[in-house]
Amino acid sequence: MADTAAVYGLIGAVGGAVLGAGGAVLGPLLLHRRQAAERRETLVRQEERERAQQRREDELLRRQQQFELQVAERERQAAEERERAAETHERQRVTTERLNRMRSTTRAWQLLLLDTYDELRNGRPVDRVAFSESWRAARAAVNEAFDEALHEGLWFAHAGAVQTLMSRNASILRALERNDHGIDVTTLGDALSAATYAMTECVEAGIPLPAELAERARSRLEHLSAAREALSAYIVGRLAALGVDVLGGPQADSRAD
Repeated sequence: MADTAAVYGLIGAVGGAVLGAGGAVLGPLLLHRRQAAERRETLVRQEERERAQQRREDELLRRQQQFELQVAERERQAAEERERAAETHERQRVTTERLNRMRSTTRAWQLLLLDTYDELRNGRPVDRVAFSESWRAARAAVNEAFDEALHEGLWFAHAGAVQTLMSRNASILRALERNDHGIDVTTLGDALSAATYAMTECVEAGIPLPAELAERARSRLEHLSAAREALSAYIVGRLAALGVDVLGGPQADSRAD
């Protein structure tokens, strides 16, 4: 019995020692595992926070890039609009200048004839050479003005026999091929030619001015005035269509607009 008790005692002692040793080893191991698990969880949460922060930064970057693209597109569109506006303004300016030059050159020619008529009617002779040079210069200015207007697509149909406003190049044919917007100035060409011829006869007749020539010249000048008023009305309409503020109108000048 004593031996058995001793054996049991030994077993108990050994078991206790084993258990004690196991606890000494297992305790730190479990603690280490728990700490490792906590570190893993911390790392996972940290990674999730970092990923969330990266997503936010990526979204902000995407929005910033999108905003910059929108700004760049608006700036591009605004630049295109400014360019188109500048081109439109320049076209309006050039067209306005050419239309006004048509009006001013025909007015200058008409005023030359009117002034010459007034001089003769008032008993003051007119030098025929000076008059011839003046009306030829006026005709050249009118031809040049009408030729320039053709470059704007403004064509002016007139009879082939009327050389007064006949272009000396192919501008008319090119303009006719380009569009169908224009005005028939056959009447104006005829009126300028007829009035100039009548005034030439009056200048050559001298003072006193024969009544028949004076009446013929007066009639031709009235016809020319009507023809110019038609041209001026057309020009005013074209300028208004361009958005140009037209002051006055075909009758702005009591003698010739």
